[in-house]
Amino acid sequence: MKEQPVSQISRRLIEAELYGELYATMSEQFGKEKALQVITVNLQKSARKAGQSFAASVDTPNLKHFATVVEIWKKDDAIEVADSSIEGSELTVKVVRCRYQESYREMGLPEELCTLLSCSRDEPFAKGYSENLSMVRETTLAEGGDCCPFKFIWG
Repeated sequence: MKEQPVSQISRRLIEAELYGELYATMSEQFGKEKALQVITVNLQKSARKAGQSFAASVDTPNLKHFATVVEIWKKDDAIEVADSSIEGSELTVKVVRCRYQESYREMGLPEELCTLLSCSRDEPFAKGYSENLSMVRETTLAEGGDCCPFKFIWG
């Protein structure tokens, strides 16, 4: 993934402001359900493209390299990780604080948009990185869980 001129969280907060305005306009024009659907498709396409870009930064995409993305996600204390480990073909990451979703709420974005902006990018990013990578996450902080227990499985 090429070096960004601003941190990931700074970029996401700028995007969130735009998505908030777009959501309000589209909700008025087409209804909330359609607005959320369009934003979801856009976020997932963007995340998949970012995953592909990150994969292109290494000769052969692999789980060990994919695990380095956690450091990018942590930059500027954007997330707090209690545990991160690779065992065999599984990467587990336990996120116990997420400034993304906290910041979206502080911005006054609608709850349904906060959760969408916080959580809908992760799986498409992994799939963009490699079709060999799948993700399991049973709950999220944005949904009220005590953590985001990510499991990325290579194979």
